[in-house]
Amino acid sequence: MIELVGMTSPNVLKLALMLEECGLAYRLRHVDVFAGEQHAPEFLALNPTAKVPVLVDHDQPQPFAVFESAAALLYLAEKTGRFLPAAPLARSTALQWLMFQASSVGPMFGQYVHFFRYAPAETYSLRRYESEVARLLRILDDRLSGSAWLAGDEFGLADMAQWPGVRTGNALFPLFAEKGAWAALPNLHRWFDRVAERPATVRATAAIDALLPADVRAFENADTDALDRFFGRGRHDHANSLTAAVAA
Repeated sequence: MIELVGMTSPNVLKLALMLEECGLAYRLRHVDVFAGEQHAPEFLALNPTAKVPVLVDHDQPQPFAVFESAAALLYLAEKTGRFLPAAPLARSTALQWLMFQASSVGPMFGQYVHFFRYAPAETYSLRRYESEVARLLRILDDRLSGSAWLAGDEFGLADMAQWPGVRTGNALFPLFAEKGAWAALPNLHRWFDRVAERPATVRATAAIDALLPADVRAFENADTDALDRFFGRGRHDHANSLTAAVAA
C-alpha cells in the first residue's frame, strides 16, 4: 500500500495522477499545513523540509518515505517500470522536461499565486512573477506545437508533473481569465484538455479535490500567528532567526 500525505496542492495532485495511471493502491492522509502539522516530529521524520507531499511506500520491508514530488514520481516510475523511457536519449528528454517543471514552472507559479492571493499590493513582485509565468507558458506551448506530449510521442512523467500547475493557473491566474491566454496558447490548451480527459486524471482530481473542504476549514481556523508560520514571516521569519543565531 502506498500512502500519499498532503493536501490540495498541485504537487500532491502530481503523485495522485501517477498512482492512478499505474493502478497502484493508495490512501490519502490529509495534513493541516495551516495548523502546522507538517512541523510535528512524526512528519519531520518523513520529510525534514516540512513540506507536502510525502509518498510512503508500505510495501517495502520497512516503510520508505520519499519527499520532493519529482523524486517521488521517479520513484514510482522505477517501481513500476512505467512512464519513463528506458532508451538513454528518450529518457534524458523526459528527465529534462520533468526537471523544467520542478526547477522553473513549479517555483514561479507558486510565487505568482502567493503574491496574487496574499500580497497583491507588492506590485513589482506580482508583475515580475506574472511575466515569468507568461514566459514559461510560451515555452510549453512552443514545445507542444511539434510534440504530442512534453517528452515526445508518449504520455509520461513530465505531463503528470506539469498538468496540475496549469490547472491551478487556469483556475486562478488573471493571465487566463482576463487576458485570454488560452487563445495565445493553442497547443498547451489542446494538451491540457487531452490530459484532463484521461480516466486516471478524472479519478485523481476527484480524490484530491475531496480534501478541499478540510483545507478551507483549516485556512479559516488559522489565526495570524499560524499564517505567519505558514508563510515564514513575522516572528517566524527564517532570515531573522538565522541572523539571530549567528549573532548569538
